Amino acid sequence: MSRLFLILLGLVIMLMPPLTFAAEASSEKAKVGALFKAYKASLKVGDVEGALISAEQMYAMTPGVFGKTSKTHATAAFNLAQLSAVLKHRQDTARYYQEHLDILDELKVPKNERYLAKQGLLAGAYMNISEADKAIKYGQKALDLAKTLKVSNDLLAAFELNLGSYYLYSYGQGFKARGHFKRAYDLRVKIYSEDHLKTAEVIWWQAKYHSFKRSYSRAVDYYGRVLSIYQDKLNPGDERFRQLYLAFEGVYAVLEDHENATKYTRLIQKEFPSTEPSDYFPIVKVAPIYPREAMRRKLSGYVVLEFTIDITGAVKDAKVLETSNRVFNKAALKAAKKFHYRPQFKDGKPIETVNVRHKITFEIEY
Repeated sequence: MSRLFLILLGLVIMLMPPLTFAAEASSEKAKVGALFKAYKASLKVGDVEGALISAEQMYAMTPGVFGKTSKTHATAAFNLAQLSAVLKHRQDTARYYQEHLDILDELKVPKNERYLAKQGLLAGAYMNISEADKAIKYGQKALDLAKTLKVSNDLLAAFELNLGSYYLYSYGQGFKARGHFKRAYDLRVKIYSEDHLKTAEVIWWQAKYHSFKRSYSRAVDYYGRVLSIYQDKLNPGDERFRQLYLAFEGVYAVLEDHENATKYTRLIQKEFPSTEPSDYFPIVKVAPIYPREAMRRKLSGYVVLEFTIDITGAVKDAKVLETSNRVFNKAALKAAKKFHYRPQFKDGKPIETVNVRHKITFEIEY
């Protein structure tokens, strides 16, 4: 069992109020008490599924026994949220964290650092199910509370960074991420230094922001700063190198710099051989520009292309195999030339892949 998993389970056990199960409790309370014992026993042996069954039964019983707006039911909801997170039941994780916090608000509990941590958990849970607006809402609340509580600069930087990441992945609000990343960077530099791994984490997100803004050359510069820190601070083979190489590979592919994209493809293959692809893999696919004539005539259709992926991952020798209307052919071919793939490897070396077929669909949305 991982250390993180043990910490999570320990937190789940500690948060269940022991006084809830006093000896003088009613028979219904005794049933809840028995379930709690079974729940703890399952956790101790690492039986998360068994613990989940007991937790769900406790959750179902606590509203009737202790009241829906009670600390005991709030704790039951929190325990289910924690277990759901471990099991990657993401919708349930968000739902139970939300219920837990709603009950705490009704009970008017003190908004201390423990409450702050739970707001952060809820914001992250919403981001994990792609509900960016809710993630932003609770991420902002958490940041505001962190400032009110005057938490450490390191913790404040983490909340700034989290909120920035939520904005970056939201629809139409990505530009708001920049300020949060800048404040997180300034705090990390103040606490640590410009070349600390904690600072590199923020620079990574700044690079992603520039990719979002299509400032790809700037993104390369920021990723380069991260690489310098990693080379100085990390051991070879660290997973963070692989993630960084993938980022470089993608940005250079968008820039149509196939030589550098291939450089990082080969680094991934060399330093992380277990990740060598058995087949080609798309990195960049560009949407075609809708032909004006097709738009004027309100035409929809498709084009099936055949092409070769060379050893750099670039597309060459593209031709039309099938088309619904010739008006789409030129746009489809032009888009395909901007595609970039991670090439297929054989015996540790990239090879060309011929006769690759790809269908591009053109459809007008009304």
